Order: sequence, then structure tokens, then C-alpha cells
Amino acid sequence: MSSGGSSGRRRDDAAVRTWVARGVAAGTAVGLVAAWATQHRLVRRAVAAGDEGAPAEGLVLPGDLRRHDVATPDGGSIHVVERGRGPALLLLHGLMLTSDTWVHQFTDLADRHRVVAVDLRGHGRSVPGTAGFRAPGEGREPDLGESVSVAAAGRGAPAMVRMADDVRAVVEALDLRDCLLVGHSMGGMVALQLLQTMAADERRRRFSGVVLVSTSAGPFVTLPGWSAVAATAGAVSARAVLVAERAGASRLPSEDLRWWVSRLGFGPEPVPAQVRFVEQMHRGTPEGTLSQLVPSFTVFDLSAGMADVDVPALVVVGSKDRLLNVRHARRMAGALPRAELVELPRCGHMPMLERRHEFSRLLDEFSAKVR
Repeated sequence: MSSGGSSGRRRDDAAVRTWVARGVAAGTAVGLVAAWATQHRLVRRAVAAGDEGAPAEGLVLPGDLRRHDVATPDGGSIHVVERGRGPALLLLHGLMLTSDTWVHQFTDLADRHRVVAVDLRGHGRSVPGTAGFRAPGEGREPDLGESVSVAAAGRGAPAMVRMADDVRAVVEALDLRDCLLVGHSMGGMVALQLLQTMAADERRRRFSGVVLVSTSAGPFVTLPGWSAVAATAGAVSARAVLVAERAGASRLPSEDLRWWVSRLGFGPEPVPAQVRFVEQMHRGTPEGTLSQLVPSFTVFDLSAGMADVDVPALVVVGSKDRLLNVRHARRMAGALPRAELVELPRCGHMPMLERRHEFSRLLDEFSAKVR
């Protein structure tokens, strides 16, 4: 009797545990579905608000922009957009963005500046030439399974050297002199690459100063031996990104996911119209651009050459930048010989949108200061 009763109780206990486990699983599934439905509704509302709010937020390009294309030595072209008259500002956007990034500055500063913005190679209306993202002087494009080397033409990384060469072609074609160079995120890396590869007299003749926004001089990882690992890791990552792009993931399979990826670029209080504006630029990035750029990001490092950037510099960073640690900006400002640092409280990675008026004022005042 006792043994049979114990067995029965064990069976009853096992049945209870099974039913409890099933109940927990069912409850979890219901909770996940409810959470997904809730966030989906939130995204739908935010997207609708973003589409409706673009004009009110000033996220519409002026109708009188002047556009032209500058030929590159490898048969490509760099699309250039400009507006206004006066001391020149040369604006370089970040990864998977375009010259549209500077929509507010075209409006805020064109009454007293010549505001010039480019679509970097592989972005917007620019057309990559036969060299792709290889640095000048490099041979064939390495297979995605091969490791990537530091650019043969200089320190930094191959893609940054190539894009810096494109920007130099724009500077020469437009004969820009005493110009304030402004680089955001990847564009800041390109700006640093350009300044470091220029001779001192040319650098000072062409540029009165540089503004480095939400960017870094590298390296992104400082672990011992990382450079050797990164050379191979970048190639592996590039292959994975390319496969994803060819499968359609370059535009991301879910509009909800696209929204949240774009949302990462902003601080804690994003304006839906601004997030939507950035999302649309991300969606327009040509297939292959990201996969070709990934290897260069893994090896990018100009930190040893900061003392060569002898023009006045303004380093701008948001205190809530999720994409680039504020420590990168502080370290870069400390290494540059003539730098000022501005940290914008509660701002994310996109200060030209999030802090439109403050950011435009910083450019205007710094431009006046360095002339």
C-alpha cells in the first residue's frame, strides 16, 4: 500500500509539473505575441507620424540646390550638392547615409556660407569606379575569404584612403580654399584620412579647420594582437554581410527591424520624422556597399598620426551616442594638437538632426573663429 501510494503521488507530481511547464510555455508564447503586436503598433504609429511630420521638422531639401558630378580617376563619379555663397563648408556624411544628412544645414547656413556636401563613394547618387573601395595603388579586390591589409597608399584603411582620394578630387575640382571640413561618423574618418595624407602646405591652404562629429580615429578595439585578428575577422564579416545582402537583408526583412536599427542612432527622445528620414537613407544604400566597407572598419586606425592634423579641430559628440562610445571622442580630442571638445547632453549619434540649431551654430561660430 505504501509503495503503491508513493508511486501514485510521483505520477501525480509529474503530471502537475508537465501541466505547469505547458502553462508557462503557453503563457510565454502569448506574452511574446502580445509584446510583438504592441511594438508593431508602436512602430506603425511612429512611421506614420514620421511621414506626416517631415515637412514640419524641415526634413525637405531646398528646391534651389545646385548639383553636379565630379569624375574620379577610375571612371566613377562623386555627386556634389551645394547651396549658398560665402566661406565654404565641406560636409561628409556617415555610413549608409547621403548628402541629405545635412538638410538642416543647407537651410540654416546657406545665407552666409557656401554649403557643399558630397555623396561618398557607394552612397546616394555617386557611382563607384573600377577600383571599388581599393586604395590607390592596390591591386585586385581581395576575395571575401582573404584577410584585408592596411592600405598600401598610407595609414588607415583601404576604403577610407579611396574615399579620401575622392574628396580630394572634389576639393580640387571646386577649387575650395580656406574651407571648413566637416565629417560625421565614417565621414569623420575620411576627413582625418584626407588631412593626414595631405602635405602640410596643401592642408593649410585648403582647410581652415576640421569638425569631427560622432567619429573616431580608431582603433575600435585595443586588445593585444587585435590588428592581426581584425584582418581576418573583417573578411569573414564581409562575406556574411554580402550573403545577407544578396538574400535581401540589406533592406532588412521587417520594417519594424529597420525602424529599430535606425532608432539606435538617436538619443533617448527621438523625433519620429528624424528616425524615418534616416531609415529611408539606409534603405537607399546600394547593395554591396556595406560588405565592401566592413573590412576597412575592422583595421581602421589613424591614432598614431593625430599630431599631424595641425589645423584647428572641433570634436562634437552626443553624451547618449549608442553607436560610438564617448571615450573615442575624448581620446581623439586629447590627441589632436589644436582641438576643442563639445559634448551635447542627451544627444545621440545624429546631432545635425537632433540638435539642429545648436549644431548649425557650432559650425557657424567655429568657421568664423578659424578664419
